[in-house]
Amino acid sequence: MFGLQRPLARGLLAAALLAACSSGSSTTTEAAPPASGSPGAPPLGSFIAPSPTQPPQPKSPQPNPLGLPPRKIKLDPGRRVFTFSEPMLTNARIGSTLVLYAATAIGFDGDDLVIEGQSGGPSYKVHPGYVIPVPDNVKPKLGDVVLTEWNGVMKHAVVRRYVKDRIAVRYTDMEARAPEGLLKGVRWVKQVNGLEPGNYAAHRQEGEYRHVLLVSPFEGGFGAQDAGGDPKPRASTAGVKRWFCLGFGGAALIADEADLQPIPIKWKGKPGAVVWAEWAGTMRRAVMQSENEPGIFTVKFERAGKPEVVGYGLIMDPL
Repeated sequence: MFGLQRPLARGLLAAALLAACSSGSSTTTEAAPPASGSPGAPPLGSFIAPSPTQPPQPKSPQPNPLGLPPRKIKLDPGRRVFTFSEPMLTNARIGSTLVLYAATAIGFDGDDLVIEGQSGGPSYKVHPGYVIPVPDNVKPKLGDVVLTEWNGVMKHAVVRRYVKDRIAVRYTDMEARAPEGLLKGVRWVKQVNGLEPGNYAAHRQEGEYRHVLLVSPFEGGFGAQDAGGDPKPRASTAGVKRWFCLGFGGAALIADEADLQPIPIKWKGKPGAVVWAEWAGTMRRAVMQSENEPGIFTVKFERAGKPEVVGYGLIMDPL
């Protein structure tokens, strides 16, 4: 009997071992990846493409990128102006470099001007705060100080003489060696003294006076890029007279009118006179050495190198 129990025990042991092996195989099967038809599983052999990325969209033109307050201007029938190009306005912000060009307004869209595109390009809109109007039929006289143009860029000049159907000018805000201009069919604005669009001024800022070009006046705050970086105009600026200006290198800025002193459109002085003259965007103390020709002077800056040549709008009596 004992002999029969041993084979039975062996059989029971073999069955237990077989059951254990079967249990381990079942666990391995459950850990396998789901079948191709299971929910959430990609079909066999499929390729999952990455999500497409949108290319950067070009920035849309902005007629008023600095958020200047509403402004209305009147134009003569010829609608000639000095303003900024569309690419400059599209990316403009405080500190951006801006250059005034001769242009033609072909109409209005509300209060905005529609400017004829350059070189056959499409027209674009400009807020009136970025425009200096040019009157029609201006006939400058000898000795007049004017806004005119050089290769399409707005410049300051003195009328020197008439040459047949052309007018000879001496530019006063260009390189001293710049040639005399013989102009025909260009834009003219006769300058008058004071804080006026197109005139130069001395801007008191951070303990010094900086040389700026006046573009347009307004009151109150201005858009999303206020002087303090605020997202909206500050209530404290309501009624404050301010100017949109261009500083050194054409940098866009906003100045309170109380911090501006007009630079005379014409200046007279004797050799040896102490003056303020423009140097690298600031008004610096200097001594006038000579008047080379009407509107052009040689000055020697204090604690500086060789004498420099400056013109009307870049020289004034010290404040």
